[in-house]
Amino acid sequence: MNRLFRSFKQIRKQLLQKVNLLDNYNIILWIIIFFGVILRLVQYLFNRSLWVDEAKPALYIIDSSFLGFLQPCNVDWCSPAPIGFLMFEKLLIQIFGSSEYVLRLFPFLCGVISLFLFYYVAKHYINRKAALIALFFLAISPWLIYYSSEFKQYSSDLAIALFLYIITIYIKSKDLTTLRVIFFAVIGAVAIWFSHPSVFILAGIGMSLTLSYLIKKEWLKIGKLSIICSIWILSFATTYIVSLRRFIPKLSSKGAWMGGFMPFPPDIKWFSVILSDFLKMPMGLSSFPNIVASTFLIGCVSIFLKKKEEFFGLISPIFFTLLASLLRKYPISGRLLLYIVPIVLIFVVEGVEHIRIKTYNYSTIIVIFLISLLVFSPLIDSSYHLLKPYTKEEIKPVLSYIRENKKSGDLIYVYYASRVAFKYYSESYGFKDNDYIIGVSSRRNPEKYMIDLDKILGNKRVWILFSHVFQDEENLFLNYLNSKGKIIDSFEAKEASVYLYNLSEL
Repeated sequence: MNRLFRSFKQIRKQLLQKVNLLDNYNIILWIIIFFGVILRLVQYLFNRSLWVDEAKPALYIIDSSFLGFLQPCNVDWCSPAPIGFLMFEKLLIQIFGSSEYVLRLFPFLCGVISLFLFYYVAKHYINRKAALIALFFLAISPWLIYYSSEFKQYSSDLAIALFLYIITIYIKSKDLTTLRVIFFAVIGAVAIWFSHPSVFILAGIGMSLTLSYLIKKEWLKIGKLSIICSIWILSFATTYIVSLRRFIPKLSSKGAWMGGFMPFPPDIKWFSVILSDFLKMPMGLSSFPNIVASTFLIGCVSIFLKKKEEFFGLISPIFFTLLASLLRKYPISGRLLLYIVPIVLIFVVEGVEHIRIKTYNYSTIIVIFLISLLVFSPLIDSSYHLLKPYTKEEIKPVLSYIRENKKSGDLIYVYYASRVAFKYYSESYGFKDNDYIIGVSSRRNPEKYMIDLDKILGNKRVWILFSHVFQDEENLFLNYLNSKGKIIDSFEAKEASVYLYNLSEL
């Protein structure tokens, strides 16, 4: 009887330990998610000014109809964003108005939802504890936080990529019934209209599933998958004809993206530069690049050895992205790679977990050291911006200063690169069409700037507004104006400024 009682107590103790461990795990999980949401919410609520790359799609959406997104654009702020993204934002604007909060609502929600989606995806590929670590990295990733408050499609690219992986995990665990074939085909086809890089995710999913079914000789599933992939291809072909074919040639000719196209034959130096840039942005893990690269490779080998099918499903979108870069269709650069961050994080954390297993006697010290090195920089960065949110081209305080100090008859000269942001805000700040003129664009021939500025000589009060200034053009303008008149007042904010000149004395 006593032996039975002791056995019962031992079993009870073990169950309580497991329950306590589970409770602690869930508590940590929700703390991480809560912290990630707070980081994104603070940045969103800060409501920084729209910068030029946000103001362009904002004006395009405000000025266009739903059908207009399907037609050629004849204004210089046309947006290459996915048509589905543009239409959804148009719907939000019509319902709630065109404030910055409304414009950034969808990216913000995608950023928050991505935390939940990523955890579900991560724990499918790596163990639960490692998934928790990966989630923490994602939650504090500085660039993922920033793009959750940016009026661009990159945050939704991330959420859609994760959602597609979740759908794939579900489909692989079930029989491919007719209803599931239709569901999978429609989800992928719609995703293409909302996210350009979803094409790479779907291509990777299609390839990995095909290999899996071929190995198992599941011919019926291959036939059904071919129907699904055909619908995806048809959807992509349609969006390419309607939209992408107009923008891809411009993308491949822009100097800003030229370095993102893979050379042929492939160059080791190019890969080294791209990897370094990727770790800085959007990964935010540039402090110890060799450690990140090493753990990534170890993680790749580890997942490959344990789950070959899963490995190809994860890694193949990177391959297709490289292929598109080689064909000069999609540059490998910065924010365009935001959707790859979760994939890389899974491999990196799996690498850390593999090291823990292989160094069992010293695992605690080694893992804590590795995680501390990797997490230090993004944690400091994100915590700092929790107190002082990211800002970029803060034109709103500059416009407020002009409005408060502007007198009747004052003229505003808008530097040409500031015109889009200024146009978005001009009505809300009470500036009418006859209050301002837009400067010429002449980066290759600065003399035209001087000719353009000569047109405003003789005015007693002229406000010269700058934001998104290229190189030393602001100094060029000011030096010329100083030689022609007298500066009366000035005001500066982050990457935006205004100068009041008296140009009537000559």
